[in-house]
Amino acid sequence: MPRQSTGEFAPAARVKVHRNITGVVADRVIASGDAQFVHARMTAIRRKANGPQEALGLGASIKQALRPIKGRLTSQPAPSWRVAAGVLKRRGFRPRTVFDVGVAFGTFELYRAFPDAFYYLVDPTQESLRYMRRLAGQFECEVLNVALADHDGELEIEVRADILGSTFFEEVGPRAVLGRETVAVRRFDTLIGAFERPALAKIDVQGSELTVLKGMGERIRELDAIVVETSTLATIKGGPEFYDVVAYLKSRGFVVFDIVGSGRRPLDGALAQLDMLFVPDDSPLRADRRWADRA
Repeated sequence: MPRQSTGEFAPAARVKVHRNITGVVADRVIASGDAQFVHARMTAIRRKANGPQEALGLGASIKQALRPIKGRLTSQPAPSWRVAAGVLKRRGFRPRTVFDVGVAFGTFELYRAFPDAFYYLVDPTQESLRYMRRLAGQFECEVLNVALADHDGELEIEVRADILGSTFFEEVGPRAVLGRETVAVRRFDTLIGAFERPALAKIDVQGSELTVLKGMGERIRELDAIVVETSTLATIKGGPEFYDVVAYLKSRGFVVFDIVGSGRRPLDGALAQLDMLFVPDDSPLRADRRWADRA
């Protein structure tokens, strides 16, 4: 329901389509902020009563008049961890194991959504290590101060003032750099032992998403859900974009299930990031293909 400028819900107003328009009385309760709009729409229909509009009948006329505000009256919640996790839980999905790959300060929406899971906290920087150690006192987890990649070895990472932006890649625009560190990198399939399922992985690694996924090898099939931060406008040189991640995961048997979040760049407000939730194509989460439970 639309809100007034005061922030309070607008009181309902009754709009009547009178008998002298189409021969039948119909009532529609809508927000008062839309009443004037609907009145104008119905006035336009009345003026065309002798034209093609008349052939549509009352029902179609009302639907056409109200169509522009239908979206306002049936708006959906914005993508978020809370909404996506709610869908998963309603379908019976509660992960026993969660991999938080790219912890930085911590992914608190994830921890709140699944507080009973066992977590692997994975981040290579010394700056993030102190935050991971603090988190270790709040829930069951294992701290891994390494980066995941498609090989075992070492790489130099650029550490940003905002450690969320630390990356192995070169930024296109300006950035605030704390310094550079040589860190250990490991493949998921050589680092991680057996774990309980169902399992979920969250990957937010500033351009290294594909290398992390490729380093999972065949063990990617042990994951029941994967959340990946993707770029619609990559701001790092050589970094993958949305379609690259979708195409790779499709080749590994995973498909898009939900949108967990999004981000717009400060430069111009353009959509720059989408946090996507992927599940296996044959996941039980996709078994029910109905749109609704009733007509």
